[in-house]
Amino acid sequence: MTTADVALINMPFGHLLMPSLGLSLLKAGLNREGISAKIFYFSISFAELVGERLYTCVSHESHPQDLVGEWIFSKSLFGRQPESQITGFVEEILRGKLPNPSVTNNYLFPFTEAQIDQILKARENASGFLDRCLDEVVEYRPRIVGFTSVFQQHVASLSLAKRLREMDPNLVILFGGANCEGVMGEETVKCFPFVDAVVSGEADIVISELVNRVLDRRPIEALQGVVTRPDSTMPVLGRRSLNTPVIHDLDSLPTPDYEDYFSRLKASPLDLLNRVHLPFETSRGCWWGEKQHCTFCGLNGETMVYRSKSAGRALSELSYLTEKYPGLPVRVVDNILEMSYFKDFIPRLADSPPGTQIFYEVKANLKKDQLRQLKAAGISSIQPGIESLSTKVLKIMCKGVRGLQNIQLLKWCKELGLFPEWNFLWGFPGEPPEEYARMAELVPSLSHLQPPVVGIKIRLDRFSPNFFKADEIGLNNVAPYPAYAYVYPLPPAALKNLAYYFTFEYATPQNVPKYVGELSYEIERWQHEYDTSRLFYIESGERLLIWDTRRIARSPLIVLTGLAKLIYLACDKIMTLRKIIETCCSGTSSDRDQQIVTDVLKDLQDKALLIEEDGSYLALAISGA
Repeated sequence: MTTADVALINMPFGHLLMPSLGLSLLKAGLNREGISAKIFYFSISFAELVGERLYTCVSHESHPQDLVGEWIFSKSLFGRQPESQITGFVEEILRGKLPNPSVTNNYLFPFTEAQIDQILKARENASGFLDRCLDEVVEYRPRIVGFTSVFQQHVASLSLAKRLREMDPNLVILFGGANCEGVMGEETVKCFPFVDAVVSGEADIVISELVNRVLDRRPIEALQGVVTRPDSTMPVLGRRSLNTPVIHDLDSLPTPDYEDYFSRLKASPLDLLNRVHLPFETSRGCWWGEKQHCTFCGLNGETMVYRSKSAGRALSELSYLTEKYPGLPVRVVDNILEMSYFKDFIPRLADSPPGTQIFYEVKANLKKDQLRQLKAAGISSIQPGIESLSTKVLKIMCKGVRGLQNIQLLKWCKELGLFPEWNFLWGFPGEPPEEYARMAELVPSLSHLQPPVVGIKIRLDRFSPNFFKADEIGLNNVAPYPAYAYVYPLPPAALKNLAYYFTFEYATPQNVPKYVGELSYEIERWQHEYDTSRLFYIESGERLLIWDTRRIARSPLIVLTGLAKLIYLACDKIMTLRKIIETCCSGTSSDRDQQIVTDVLKDLQDKALLIEEDGSYLALAISGA
């Protein structure tokens, strides 16, 4: 019979179309130490049971703070609940009828009646599913079972862990992942006695020591970042925890082992293989967050310190993965692109592109040449963290960019054939309402550029400055998201420690729906008009021909000559008035020159071909050459 020292478990509702990077790294690291391990993708098994459509609806289309995936397994963990609790979740969360919906920050995702019926059926089938998972794990006779818990995986993982402990009291059960960091992990150990230890932070190094101690029957206490049963008596409310030591040398990490995922995928009746993305890691932490943590961002937890792999190591790992799994798009999981990569990793990647699409998260203040480098290297999709087109609002967020820079990036992406995936956020404490009226007027002139995926009010996440500085920032009455009380029948203090998503009220009232209403409407129009909107130019001798099919176009064709043409081409990038005069007027800057240039700029603005912010200008048309 096949055996494994360690069983690593990926429960619903883990990502269906990507292997677990965390578990794949742990397996590779354990194998390197001579310890056998197997990853069980019960995420795929549950999708086979309930159908891919419902699985995807819960895992990626519903809002994670609605905790629908957690609620599906809550009966299996806690036993039968009062009918009023079931009705309450269905009415308030699934149907979106909370008595005070404003505190949920407009994040409710009402499900259809057909989907609700499917969710209730999945909840009833969860127990039998867990029994089958139990049988499959037991067949491998592991000494240790480790669960990864990210987003909506916690209750399903706890439910299987409880069954495993009842089956074998000597089995050692470990938890790790984003849902286990800090007080969330401590509360997990405290509330669920069948969990022997929780790893808070990066497990790559500590896992080998932890597993070896178990296999050698030595105590597992006193490892930094590992919370065990004796630790659970410590007070946890409001206290920051000590994580595992940060891994500074990322080159020392093994190449992730994805074999269990692809073996399971090939055995599945679901048609998933041609839609899979390969997760790939080149850095951890956030170099911008080290300088200035974006106020709404709860990523990284206590491990903000930025580290990256060497260019050589990153290239060799990417080459190995894309050769082993050819044709699959690569999704880099980093929070932000290492800027030094423009000197080595990206040029070397461009010399021998992997022949597949690569996704990266970047900062929005990239230069045009840097975007060209990304495109040449096969990095065709980026997430630039735009979030707003208002410099004043971006300053409140601590984003470190101007609104005009965000628009400049969208323009260059359109011209170079890069896809920028971004969202619009609003509802920051103290934001000026008039900025949203200004942006609503601006949006129609941008309809030829990639629109946001969604415009939505901010969410309050644990580990974000908005959470741990709530009073200072201007947020009151912070409380766990309402769904937590339906999922976990636990005291309020325990809920607060387990929760990652929180509701809030403004210290100084803000009528966010009212002042963002017009902008929200314009964003919807932008999304509908994008496919038919064009604004591009072609140089023809002394003339610059600009074609315009936007809703606000003054004319389908505009011709610029002379100084107007020079100014427009110069404003391909953000330019101040002084710089425009120096560039287009032979270096002179007389009052007459300034007036002539100002008149040209005003005419271009009136035609919505160019925009201005605080004395800086940007042309909106892209090169059609």
